[in-house]
Amino acid sequence: MKTMTTKENESSAKGEEQPTFPKEFNGLPVEVDYDGAGRPFPSVIVDGQKFSLGIIKSMIPGGNIVEHIQTIRNIFARDDDVLICTYPKSGTHWIWEIVSMLRKGKAEYDTKIKETAMLEFLSKDQIEALESPRILNTHFSLRMLPIDLLEKKRKIIHVMRNPKDVAVSMYNHSKSMRIGVNRFYSGTFSEYLSLFFSLEEVAKGGWNKYVRDFEKFAKDNPDYPILTLYFEDIKQDPKKEITKVAKFLDVPYTVEFITAVAERCEFENLKKANQEIKDDYITRKLASDGNQFMYRKGNSLLKTNTTTPTTEHSKDK
Repeated sequence: MKTMTTKENESSAKGEEQPTFPKEFNGLPVEVDYDGAGRPFPSVIVDGQKFSLGIIKSMIPGGNIVEHIQTIRNIFARDDDVLICTYPKSGTHWIWEIVSMLRKGKAEYDTKIKETAMLEFLSKDQIEALESPRILNTHFSLRMLPIDLLEKKRKIIHVMRNPKDVAVSMYNHSKSMRIGVNRFYSGTFSEYLSLFFSLEEVAKGGWNKYVRDFEKFAKDNPDYPILTLYFEDIKQDPKKEITKVAKFLDVPYTVEFITAVAERCEFENLKKANQEIKDDYITRKLASDGNQFMYRKGNSLLKTNTTTPTTEHSKDK
């Protein structure tokens, strides 16, 4: 897969004429990645992390990713803040619901969705207006997190997931999502893989760098309150992992309460709650067919011996 600036923009593998993109966006040079069929995906790179132009225009407050990240870095932390950090499609909704129930002390769904506390989508005023205790969440990389939150050592929960399953889930997510009137992605899974696992993507802020940065931070700061969880462990033994979270948050719990939270947070129950209880404005805005697309079982379509230029990054941990 090639990564080119707009000056080097060329026709696709199918010989189709490519659309043109601005040379700069938010004061940054625009880069164009191509999937396996030559479909272009313009983006900008901020502090080593790639951001799609379509996502910035449709979801980032003010439409300026540089200014928004600076705003996020300068927000003030509260004593009872908890921040959930995950690479996209790694269980953010799942752990957010678990933490919400544990902090309330009730195995009950909140009518709000986790995007109401997601740093990417909120202005400074909206973040400050959130009621305490705040359960903030983000896909932003470590170096983009609020400075005050890190300096005050507020609790962070970091969830990791096998990148093979992340790729499957992101593919399905992208196929079900629209930007404006257009579907975000319309290619096949094999065509999408070259985009997801490109060396450029990994080097400039993909799954590998995101995860390694958090691992290094935890190792270099052994006294920082950060809990690392694995999606696969939560799936295999939810009660054990939920108990870990309860202990980390220092909230009271019983075996019966943990069992109730685990049952409420089973995949099908969360999906049903999202459809019947929650005000899911994200689905209404982004779903290509109007149906719920945030909850999917990301069963892997990749084999351990997948032969791609970046096989190293698709292996099991």
